[in-house]
Amino acid sequence: MKWNHHNAFLLCCASALIALTSCGDFLRDDSPDLLIPEDVAEYQAVLNGEGYPNTFTEEADFVQLMTDDVGVSPTSDSRSVLWEGDDEFALASGKGAFTWAQDIAFYDASYSSFYLKRYTNIMACNIIIENAETMKGDRAKVASCVAQAYALRALNYLWLVNLFGLPYNEQTAAADMGVVIRLKSDITRDQPARSTVKEVYDLINSDLDRSLELWKSASVSRNKYMLSERATQLLKSRVALYLGQWDEVISYGTILSEANYDLYNISKIPQSEMTSVGSTGNYAFLDPSNNTENIFMFGGSTFDSNKFMPWIRSMKDAAFVPSQAKVGDLIPSYEEGDQRIYAFFQQSLSESDGFHDYRFAPSKRYKFEVYSQAFRTSEALLNVAEAYVQKGSESDKAEAVRLLNLLRKNRFTPETYKELTLADFPTTADLLQFVRDERRRELCFEDVHRWVDLRRYGMPRMVHTFYASKNAAPEVYVLEQGDRNYTLELPLEELDFNKVIQPTNRRVIPAGQAAN
Repeated sequence: MKWNHHNAFLLCCASALIALTSCGDFLRDDSPDLLIPEDVAEYQAVLNGEGYPNTFTEEADFVQLMTDDVGVSPTSDSRSVLWEGDDEFALASGKGAFTWAQDIAFYDASYSSFYLKRYTNIMACNIIIENAETMKGDRAKVASCVAQAYALRALNYLWLVNLFGLPYNEQTAAADMGVVIRLKSDITRDQPARSTVKEVYDLINSDLDRSLELWKSASVSRNKYMLSERATQLLKSRVALYLGQWDEVISYGTILSEANYDLYNISKIPQSEMTSVGSTGNYAFLDPSNNTENIFMFGGSTFDSNKFMPWIRSMKDAAFVPSQAKVGDLIPSYEEGDQRIYAFFQQSLSESDGFHDYRFAPSKRYKFEVYSQAFRTSEALLNVAEAYVQKGSESDKAEAVRLLNLLRKNRFTPETYKELTLADFPTTADLLQFVRDERRRELCFEDVHRWVDLRRYGMPRMVHTFYASKNAAPEVYVLEQGDRNYTLELPLEELDFNKVIQPTNRRVIPAGQAAN
């Protein structure tokens, strides 16, 4: 055992035990600045500080690079720009994720943060859950605090198992490699083995069910920056979608259907109001003052989230951009009149000014604020639509089309909106693909949706072409159908300390394979 790695792992997890009055005083029996929470307000403060995924966006940004929503633009204009060199740094640090490298951490030193921080969040949740019966204060507030803790623990395990465990397969989940389950807040030197994928999902569902039960007696808050009963219901629908439990998806998803899912209507917003050039634009799709769909916001500052996709004016060399070079890429999938192309992406300047279409950059996040991710009711709508298609009867498929029209009517300009009919889809497979394409367009660059969706769609073959710098020779990398690199390797901190844990054993993907 290497103490430095073990120490780093424990220190990261131990941050969940930080005292409320100091960022350096741990809740230890021998601490001179001991502050052991007793009142619900104190426990809520622990949860707010260490249980919520407050830095998620920065930690998870590399996941976007592994999807088919990102490409590398090999060209640029030659005019003077700000922050020269930022793009070259982004390419170097992001290459490991973009090329599905065996060791992503070799390229990106922050790679382990996503894994370690999830267990930090989990440990804080464990503190709340362990002390639920002795927590002092108003019982409705106690129920709320504990309900949040159960839902947050479930959310963190959902992220972990979908990145570091094998994809869910009903036939093999009881034996497939999942992730370590930790249900206690105390820091130990044990070396647990991975639980199976089924065991992790059983825990997730158990935690969500317990959370929903607690919400019945919990105090109600309109604070969108705290998990709520509605957010827990959406999470329950998401989990059921991943497990292929279609009736459960519909049951929990339609709970959020009041007022047509509270969809944010962008159909009549002038494009000039949504277009954002550089970092100066004021519009952000996820802005809670406008977006009625947001039911839970989280994620941390958006400023660092652009390290892999720099602002338009910083792109002087080759750079990561939303994929748009070929059929099947993200940007070409938006139809004429789809307002999301303006609401979700920064726009290029005119061709005559030296900028070209590849200068799109994601801009739907809420800029300059600490909440850059959101649970949205539109996800629930898409979950339900997919479940109806999977159920497969004519009435089910008709309901899926109705839901698609409901969403699209709020996304297309009135003059371009066209009502879909079931006759537009010759086969059930055609309709399912359309729902999934709509999901991609709607949820792009949010959470880790696209990567998880690709895994549950059967891990399709992907080709990424990388350019090390402007006009460099292309390097072609292929992630094969069902590739084991669809599962991330555990951080070195975990592997060095835990000698019994099963590694992923990712393969080396060489450069230069032909893109067929």
